[in-house]
Amino acid sequence: MLPLIIYVFIDVIAFSSVIIAVLPFHVMFLGAGPFIVTLYMSTFSFIQFFASPYIGRLSDKLGRKPMLLTSCVADFISHSIMAIATTLNLVLISRIIAGLFSCNISVGSAYISDITNEKDRTKYIGYYNAAFSLGFVIGPIVGGLLAGSNPSNPDYFRANIFAATINFINFFILFIFLKPSKPVEKAKEKSKKFLSEIFSIITNKNISYLFYLYFLVNFVFSGLNGVFALWSKEVFNWGPKQIGFLMCFVGILLALHQSFSINIIASKFKEKKTIFIGIVSIFIGVLILSITRNYYFLGFAIFFLTLGIGIFNPTIYSLISKKISKSSTGSALSINQSAMSIARFSGQPFAGIFFQSFGFNAPLFVGLAILGIVKIVFGSNLLNDE
Repeated sequence: MLPLIIYVFIDVIAFSSVIIAVLPFHVMFLGAGPFIVTLYMSTFSFIQFFASPYIGRLSDKLGRKPMLLTSCVADFISHSIMAIATTLNLVLISRIIAGLFSCNISVGSAYISDITNEKDRTKYIGYYNAAFSLGFVIGPIVGGLLAGSNPSNPDYFRANIFAATINFINFFILFIFLKPSKPVEKAKEKSKKFLSEIFSIITNKNISYLFYLYFLVNFVFSGLNGVFALWSKEVFNWGPKQIGFLMCFVGILLALHQSFSINIIASKFKEKKTIFIGIVSIFIGVLILSITRNYYFLGFAIFFLTLGIGIFNPTIYSLISKKISKSSTGSALSINQSAMSIARFSGQPFAGIFFQSFGFNAPLFVGLAILGIVKIVFGSNLLNDE
């Protein structure tokens, strides 16, 4: 577990240092407007939607380690291209390369499911997600410091070279220290074709609703992430520096929730009720944010938002891994990752359009409506005893 946790921790430092703190300003520096910025930020997720099921399938066949190593190489190439990108087309190519092969969440979670028992799985996936969140504590600040304080002329070269160096180091950490997991299909070949297996998974009534639920909640949350910098500028007149420090605070809270809060809640409630608690917490956070005009309300809003997403996402992954056969775990979790990808590449521009057309709080009101519908539609299922 330790090499995997170290890997995801510094991998997210590299990712968040560029994507959160640098990419929007890099793209604007090259001539893009706000809507194009959100599209470039969502390109990675758009590609992931198509690539993730195949990456998961390959990890079932070949093992998790080879795919994680491939992810490191792709991220290294992506950040190296972005470091020298002086046109929007080069930035786009770099994001496509990363989207095709990145798999740290889905394949990393599948690796954990391979080496843990059902009783401890939620806890260890929570630790893994906590390492992911801690990366977001450091990454945006480092990226902001490397890129500088001038939003009109960011030093994107230094930030991306830093990220590429981390990807290079990560490759050797995994190659030397991560023990290979056994390919779950090596012993027996499956006769089903890939698309047939994917269809059987998404039509499995025991887990299909979890994919829809995961998509809808993360659609709202991703939309909020996509417009938060613009929202904070309208409400508090913030710039990149303040956003970087706030993201550090968000990362700390997420790590605490995914290390401790999830264990407390999961020990008292089963997975389904834990998921419902997460949805309610996100709803409360968005509601408080919609009436926020000072830092106290902002703090409360972020507490509930991070608590909600911090227990919701790991528990969904854990529940899916318990309800699917071991030979299909990678495929199932990658389908879930595809749901996340759809949520990101659709949620961010969707929120951006409402922000631009109807005001800075419009995406929050739409998010509240969606979460309210989610509670009504899925509530009875989630609150029933398992």
